[in-house]
Amino acid sequence: MKDTVKRGWAPALALAMICAVCLLFSARKQGMFIDEIYTYGLSNSSYRPFLCGTDKYGRIEHSVVTREELLDYVSITGDEGFDFGSVYFNQVHDVHPPLYYWLFNAVSTLARGSFSKWTGLALDGALYLLAAGLLYVLVRKLGGGRYNAAAAAALYGLSVIGLSTMVMIRMYVLMTLLTVVLMVFIAELMRQFRPRTCVFVGLTLLAGLLTQYYFVFFAFFLCAAYVLRALLKKQYRALAWFIPCALLGALSLLLVFPAALDHLFSGELVSGESAAENLRNFAQYPVRLRTFTGFALHGLKAAIYTGLAALAAFCFGFKRLRGRDVSLDWLVFIVPAFLSFVLVAVISPVDEARYIYNLIPAFVLAVSFLLYLLEKAFDGAKRPRFSAAVFLAIAALAVWEARCAPPDYLYPEHAAYNAALEERSGDPCVFFAEPEWAFVPMTEDLIQLLHFPEVYVTDQASLAPMLDYVGDADEVVVYIDVSEFWSSGYDADALLARIRDETGFRRAEELFTTGLSTTYVISR
Repeated sequence: MKDTVKRGWAPALALAMICAVCLLFSARKQGMFIDEIYTYGLSNSSYRPFLCGTDKYGRIEHSVVTREELLDYVSITGDEGFDFGSVYFNQVHDVHPPLYYWLFNAVSTLARGSFSKWTGLALDGALYLLAAGLLYVLVRKLGGGRYNAAAAAALYGLSVIGLSTMVMIRMYVLMTLLTVVLMVFIAELMRQFRPRTCVFVGLTLLAGLLTQYYFVFFAFFLCAAYVLRALLKKQYRALAWFIPCALLGALSLLLVFPAALDHLFSGELVSGESAAENLRNFAQYPVRLRTFTGFALHGLKAAIYTGLAALAAFCFGFKRLRGRDVSLDWLVFIVPAFLSFVLVAVISPVDEARYIYNLIPAFVLAVSFLLYLLEKAFDGAKRPRFSAAVFLAIAALAVWEARCAPPDYLYPEHAAYNAALEERSGDPCVFFAEPEWAFVPMTEDLIQLLHFPEVYVTDQASLAPMLDYVGDADEVVVYIDVSEFWSSGYDADALLARIRDETGFRRAEELFTTGLSTTYVISR
């Protein structure tokens, strides 16, 4: 028992700290990004991929959208639970594969009839802790000590960019987990070849591609690095198993989800065509690389500080490595991460850090490699007290960074939005948007729209329908779709001037603005 505690206290402490910090930031999450709302809708809406629409483009079918219809889109109601066929249908009409949405549908079924951030955060938290735990396993398989491995789990699990992966209710946390799973299986192959491990690699590749298409980049470079290593070591039997299993796993995506080809050539913002267009745009390479490097530098501060300290110490102990058995297998995982980073930064549809989320464990692995070299140089494994002290110092640094820099996607300002609308929940609510585009800003504003029994949707062609709907109300909450890129792109000032000139509503107070719409209270 004593030996078990001695061996296990460091990873247990690291995972406990990660769990506590995840719960803290989960409680602080006050709103959702539009894509997070889509996660709920695409997972839980029965054969209706977009809000209030049955076709690909989600045209609003009628003027009045009730609270019940909004809730029906984002939650499991009636006998809709575990309807994986509906999820598959919805994802065919979206731009992403279905695996994460299948999991989300299953978890939502267990919370039937409710729409809560905790449904998504519970799933993400479990996947995130599993990823951190498997990162510990990976470092151990590569020869790192248990304190080194526990430090890796803490550096990843408590990083700003890692925590952002968890609190964003989207498929990137599952993609990250499967990235670590793939690394673990390949590390196992490098330690001891077994045909069944190659089969597991193929299944992991299929699962990763069924989660997010951007999984392919790191997976390709990682598999290529393993093949190169096996060739150098003349492990031809391993290659005879690995290459067919990997190819079969990747190509099976087209059998399981043939709509992937449509997504690839769709011409949408998130598609193969947009990626190819970005790849051809050489002028934007420097800007994009600086942007994504900034994401990584900001999100991995504790890991960077640790790596710089380890590198400085390594310079003093470099000569001590002579004659010691040092493994370079770590580079099989680290080099592909940096190659993938450059490619993803160049071709990603938008400049968002989420496209490199799954690479973060491999970046942390680079820090673990430096710590491993120090262990070899200074016989750290023979000084457990010193190694434990180093781990505790790294864990304290990681916790401090988590305290100083909260993750993205918390939206603390949404608490004020909700409070302002709660005070006016008895007022009529009108949403100005074009019918074919209204589902986009309404999805982004769905949480706030739930404060009203119903929402009246109209365009700006005529104000008469709005006046008929609001009747004698002295005050009306008005949403105006202002995004020219994503949706209707109305001029809010011009529309408010029309309302002032053509109706009895003379005053307008702006409540808040989001990326796609601006919300006002107009009164007589």
